[in-house]
Amino acid sequence: MPPVIEVRNLHKRYGNNVAVDDVSLTVQEGEILGILGPNGAGKTTTVECVEGLRAPDRGEIKVFGLDPLRDRAEVTPRSSNSWRPGTPTVRRPPGCSSPRPRSRATC
Repeated sequence: MPPVIEVRNLHKRYGNNVAVDDVSLTVQEGEILGILGPNGAGKTTTVECVEGLRAPDRGEIKVFGLDPLRDRAEVTPRSSNSWRPGTPTVRRPPGCSSPRPRSRATC
């Protein structure tokens, strides 16, 4: 079975700052992945690239075998709030994407 999420050699820069440097990962159906690291390590940028919210500078991303930037209309319904048990999704914990979370969240 093909992976639900596949990231190969992901690179993303903001000007001279390297945010993501050659990240690769694979998530199979039923697996849970956590991304840990200090502030500025590229966690949010990696997730935003996987969600199709940011374009990577280099590398390849597939979600359900689709490109999240090019095939956003097909990927989004599969990873939206219409989740049902047993359905793979791309999600962030509550508070992780808010500039002012109501409570501290560990992302």
